[in-house]
Amino acid sequence: MNHDQPPSLQPRHATARNQERATDGALVARFSELLGKPLIPWQRQVIDVISEIDPSTGTYWYDELVLTVQRQAGKTTITKSYDVRNSLWGPDRKTWYLAQTGKDANDQFRDFVKSWRKSRLRKLAKPPRLSNGSMALEFKNGSQLRPGGATEAAVHGVQGDLINVDEVWSLSKQQAKNLKDGFIPTTTTRLKLTGVRPQIWWTSTEGNASSEYFNDRLDRLRAGDIPDRTAFFDFGIPFDADPEDLETIWRYHPGAGYLFDFDQLAGFRRQFDDDAEGWARAFGNIRDAGSTDRAIDSLLWADTMDEPVTPEHGMRVCFGVGVPLDATHTVIAACIGVGGGLPPLVQIVDDLPGTGESPARLLALQNDYRAPVCIDPRGPSAALADVLANAHDPHTFERVYRLSDMRAADAVTAPQSFVSALEQHNLTHASDRLADEQVCRATKRKSGDAWLWNRSAGDVSALEAMTMAYWGYMHLPEWEADDIQVF
Repeated sequence: MNHDQPPSLQPRHATARNQERATDGALVARFSELLGKPLIPWQRQVIDVISEIDPSTGTYWYDELVLTVQRQAGKTTITKSYDVRNSLWGPDRKTWYLAQTGKDANDQFRDFVKSWRKSRLRKLAKPPRLSNGSMALEFKNGSQLRPGGATEAAVHGVQGDLINVDEVWSLSKQQAKNLKDGFIPTTTTRLKLTGVRPQIWWTSTEGNASSEYFNDRLDRLRAGDIPDRTAFFDFGIPFDADPEDLETIWRYHPGAGYLFDFDQLAGFRRQFDDDAEGWARAFGNIRDAGSTDRAIDSLLWADTMDEPVTPEHGMRVCFGVGVPLDATHTVIAACIGVGGGLPPLVQIVDDLPGTGESPARLLALQNDYRAPVCIDPRGPSAALADVLANAHDPHTFERVYRLSDMRAADAVTAPQSFVSALEQHNLTHASDRLADEQVCRATKRKSGDAWLWNRSAGDVSALEAMTMAYWGYMHLPEWEADDIQVF
């Protein structure tokens, strides 16, 4: 296969473009260009269909989009440019981007704002609001684009003209029902008020055994139960294909040749290490139907919660690092020996964007607290771990970072040791919003006789950082504590 050219893509299912209807897709594509992210073929295919105009009303034909596509395909790109276009249909429109958690949505919104501020489109809106809880882009016509957490919105209800629900695999049937119950009754009112048909988008990579709403929805759509005003797009390798065959992944991945090359694809596979199911789900869009038992019981997590600690002179400290599969942020945790016969405590120290700021921050923490850093040399943290391991002082040629001597076998047993310590009340943790969100959905993935955090079921970077901090703490060498500064 020629890897110099993008493959000719055949989705598993794609709602056909109705040529008898006009489409607003060209305008959405232009907005995407102005935002610095021109649409690639699969994105334009979806946008042209979902933007079809009903000739009898002059507004959208479709009221729903269901899109399932692999990771690294550019799924969020089409939502952002479409959100902008939708907001400009008229005054006082309400557009929502809902991600798995409020933090995920806020991170995506901040990333969008970076492109927005560089674009000529910025003249169409007031300066973006970036304060947590009130993030929004308010257009000069009175329309608003806002981020939010899908699970939170499902509880409280959300109303608007366009609701983008991302990572739908994480929703229970009840959460999805709550979202629809809050949105759908307002659609007739909004249509009469604005003259534009409201839409709801359900976008996601395939789910796992716990994805009760999305699994059922996809099964019915794939069986041919597709409502007239629902556009359905299903990308991925054939269900009977081998996900370990990179040629197959390349052939059926809509981002191949546009967003990454074949050598990068091989690198993506190495990041998943022995997580074959996670790889098949992320890059083949194949459902992981394996067991997804919750790793930490909610009562155990609540029972082992303690107050955060400011390290003092004489306390032993180790820092741990966690990076998610998409490397969008880096979490740093600390495990602190509080003394007085009490068990050590783990707490989140930082949640940094990307990985670029992490080395400088880790060096500062290491020097301030005379404490080492523990990081998994494999998986999503591998690139950052390599940077830390190979940093040398240009004058003395000594290693810059004090890293815990963690081997591959240690990384496999570390999660089980972390949870066992909680179960035996030999470890406590400080409450943290990100960690508390992740523990609700963190599941186990078998690896031989041990288990690992199931990264394919969602972001577990905070729990990984805590795990690394605890393992490093338990393997600290004898040392003399120096004066310790506060966090």
